Amino acid sequence: MNFDTSTLERQIPYYLTAEDRQVLVDELEAISRGGSADYILSDYSDSFKSEMLQGDGWRGFQLYNFKDNCLQSVFGLILSNSCDIDTKNSRDIPVRVTFCPLVQLEVYQAALEKAKVPEEKIQQKISAIKAQKITNVFFIPVRRGGVDGYIIRFDDIHSIFLKDLRGNQECEKIFTLSNTGFYMLLFKLTIHFCRFQENVNRK
Repeated sequence: MNFDTSTLERQIPYYLTAEDRQVLVDELEAISRGGSADYILSDYSDSFKSEMLQGDGWRGFQLYNFKDNCLQSVFGLILSNSCDIDTKNSRDIPVRVTFCPLVQLEVYQAALEKAKVPEEKIQQKISAIKAQKITNVFFIPVRRGGVDGYIIRFDDIHSIFLKDLRGNQECEKIFTLSNTGFYMLLFKLTIHFCRFQENVNRK
C-alpha cells in the first residue's frame, strides 16, 4: 500500500491549529519517505487518562479463545468511535466496544519464524509493516519497556460490553495515539474496509 501525502492533506481535520496541522503534514511526509513519526502521546491530560478514545491502547479486554475454550485477557486497541463509547451518552441497549488485540511485533516475528517462513521474506514483511504498506496490519511504534512496537490485524476483531471492560480490575489505559497515529489509523481502516475500487461490477 502506498499513500499520497497531498491527498491525505486535503482530509486533515479542520479543528487542528495551523501549527498542529503542519506537524501532522511533516510527519506524514516523513512516513511516506520511510522515516518515523511519533504515534503515541508521551504525555496527556488527566481527562485523557480515563477517557476511552478511538485508537487507545487498553489492558483488560477479554476475548473467547475457541482453541482452548476459555476467556483470555489481552491488551487491545479500540476501534469503536469515541462518541459511540462515551459513558456520558445514555443508551437503551448496552454498548459494546470493538477492539483488536495488540500483538508485540517481536511476537509476530517469532510466529513467522515458527511457521518456517524464510528469513529474507520475514525481514521484507517486517519492513513493509513498519512502513505501513500492509493493508490489513496497523503498526504502532512504541519503544518503552523493551517493546519495539505493536501491531493489530484488521482481520482479528472482537467486541466486549463496555460495562464489562470498565468493571474489569485490570482495565487501564496503556497509551493514547497522537494526531499522526490516529490519522494513520483512520486512513488504514478506510483502505482496509472501504475500498470503493474493488474491481467487481455488481450488476
